[in-house]
Amino acid sequence: MNKIIFGSVIAVLYVLPMMGIESQWGSLKSQLRLFSMIEDNQNPLMDYEGTAIGGKIVYETPVWKNIQGGVGVYGSRYLSDNVSSQRVEPLASNRVSRYVAGLVDTTDLDAQSVGGIGEAYVKYGTPDGSITAGRMKLDTPFMNPQDGRMIPTLEQGVWTRYAVSRTWSVQAGYIDGFWNRNTPEWKSVEDSLGYGYEMGNAPLVTAIKGDYYGNTSSNGLFIGNIRFDDAFLSVDLWDYYVDNIFNLGYVETLFSHPLGAFKMVYGVQFTHQYEVGDGGNAEDNTPNATDVQKAKSYMLKGEKSTTYGAKIATAYEDSKLTFGYTRTTSQGRFLFPREWGKEPFYTFQKREKSDGSGDCNAWLMTLEHDFTQQGVSGLSMMAGYGEYDKSDAKEWRVNKYGTPSYAQWNIDLFYRFHGALKGLRAEYLLTRKVARGETYQIPGAAEYNFIFRKNGMTIHNFILNYDF
Repeated sequence: MNKIIFGSVIAVLYVLPMMGIESQWGSLKSQLRLFSMIEDNQNPLMDYEGTAIGGKIVYETPVWKNIQGGVGVYGSRYLSDNVSSQRVEPLASNRVSRYVAGLVDTTDLDAQSVGGIGEAYVKYGTPDGSITAGRMKLDTPFMNPQDGRMIPTLEQGVWTRYAVSRTWSVQAGYIDGFWNRNTPEWKSVEDSLGYGYEMGNAPLVTAIKGDYYGNTSSNGLFIGNIRFDDAFLSVDLWDYYVDNIFNLGYVETLFSHPLGAFKMVYGVQFTHQYEVGDGGNAEDNTPNATDVQKAKSYMLKGEKSTTYGAKIATAYEDSKLTFGYTRTTSQGRFLFPREWGKEPFYTFQKREKSDGSGDCNAWLMTLEHDFTQQGVSGLSMMAGYGEYDKSDAKEWRVNKYGTPSYAQWNIDLFYRFHGALKGLRAEYLLTRKVARGETYQIPGAAEYNFIFRKNGMTIHNFILNYDF
């Protein structure tokens, strides 16, 4: 079935540019994507590489009495790769590729293609707001497309937006299903947890692997947002309530103002979450519950976390320099399903997340520049260097994935083509991660569990997107 869907996507993507379809019958918006990735691990660990092609086709009907419908098909297929269920790393407990595997299907490393209906919705809209029901692509601070592979994360449910005034707006929604990035099918909210992604360890003294995939119970995800936004100040307040599992509140305030030829931006953010219900599984609440029973909950009884951050940025002409800091306290691990999106923290960089970390200090400096004034229209870049000071990799209570402290460099280059190639965008992302904390290697022993998939790597990403 995936081969049929993928073939249909590519065939239509090939024909559409020649058709120029957009009329009284509706419109077609499409993207063709080519993604090549190299996962270069330190010796003697094995390397992985893969190149995939795919894209999406989204059809929207004409608007009739404020009502509009849409449907979108997504697909991805390897052109070449060396990822398989048999190509494991024996020096690290037979684990497999973390990054290249995400180009197609992390649930089946032998699969060569994946595809499906990612959007299918009906929307009622007015100049002040809208309500959408069905399958859709949403973008919120924590739940978002995290579109850094071939197919984004997509949601199923009901979503509404309303502009109360020029400066005030609200959003709210109920989500009952996800198509997790890098997976082949839709899942309910409860079954999307851990589907296609590592579950780490339970927050116990001993190393007990998380076992919450298929063992949690929830009636869905409820989200609410209130936003104030004017020329100099914005305040964004969000709440994510995952029934029977956890509640997360988030607020960000940004203030900007000119300072001579510079534009200054200051930001602060605060996140607090706590377990609700039985954390997903009632077994860990029973008297004398075993560690194995506790590993079936997404959050243990009483688990909570607090994260705060600040940033300062200065922009001058076509350049912007930003310094960000994030602190997650020792109260507990920050937990938000990495299956659902990337975090909005000021120290976030592509190719890593903060999910699972507690008692952590992080800082990041980034430089952005557009090269138009240097005579290269369409070329821009972002370079970042960050230090992530985590708790000990074996301190499971505050280090879910056993990740040592590390440093990370990113260099991200973008180029937008013009003329006959308008709509074509190229990106090259270089990521380098090195360990700063204890990796528990014993001289002469083959033990790389705290290095493989976590640090000691260079990742090359080359992406071509053609939108039409």
